[in-house]
Amino acid sequence: MNNLKLHPLIHLHPILILFVLTSIWTGAFFELLILFVTVSIHEYGHFWMARRFGWRIQKVTLWLFGGTMVCDEHGSRPFKEQLLVTLAGPLQHVWMLLALYGLIPFVSPQVDHLIHLAIFYNWLILGFNLLPVWPLDGGKLAFYFFSRWIPYRTAHHTIILFSIGFLICLILFFATTGLFTLHGILLACFLLVENRLEWKQRYYTFIRFLLFRQRMAERMKEVRTIHLDSQWTVWKVLTNIRSDRQYNYLVDEGKVVKEKDCLDSFFQQGNPHLLLYELISDRK
Repeated sequence: MNNLKLHPLIHLHPILILFVLTSIWTGAFFELLILFVTVSIHEYGHFWMARRFGWRIQKVTLWLFGGTMVCDEHGSRPFKEQLLVTLAGPLQHVWMLLALYGLIPFVSPQVDHLIHLAIFYNWLILGFNLLPVWPLDGGKLAFYFFSRWIPYRTAHHTIILFSIGFLICLILFFATTGLFTLHGILLACFLLVENRLEWKQRYYTFIRFLLFRQRMAERMKEVRTIHLDSQWTVWKVLTNIRSDRQYNYLVDEGKVVKEKDCLDSFFQQGNPHLLLYELISDRK
């Protein structure tokens, strides 16, 4: 079942379409409408902030308790931009909750039920999206912070594997305690599929990050020099790059290899197994 297009950039995930049909069948249409509006505002926060930074957005897919915004810049933009784009979604719930709590004294008993339902859904979506699971906002935030302390490629692999393990533990917990519902099963399956897809395209994601680093090499402010063995390969060097700084590599006999030298060699020569001392020799 394919996504339903509402707009060239906006799609409805099949899981949301399924819940629309079940809500009509069970008479819970207004509840789903409140949920859909809340999710849409949340996702618009991401969309607006990404557009402000000039990100190239391919599509926005809405599903039951959130959405996914697919961008060419995923995982390869400056830390500050990624942090603000990710936080822009959860921050929408702040003003929505303040507005809803402020309306309570002024609404009729008939509307009061819907207001409290909207408050419940806001807290639910906020808490759910901050779980440390990819591709939820909490998972992305964890990935961005991991990538500042450990190599980018390692951080990406770590958050995906952690997400899968976390989801499996969550499923087992709810299954053994009898708290699991149909909604929970569908959401868990959806997130597991998303993590599987992210794992399958991990190499492509890493190459996109390296292309970004190659373009941004001259703009990065923090540059550190570290000692490396000249027997390191270009690929080994690149897989140890961190997202928050650029490196110069001091190798045998005081020779210096810049990070950009390794990136240029990788993309221009296409030889990831080239040794650093061979890279130095090629430059002579």
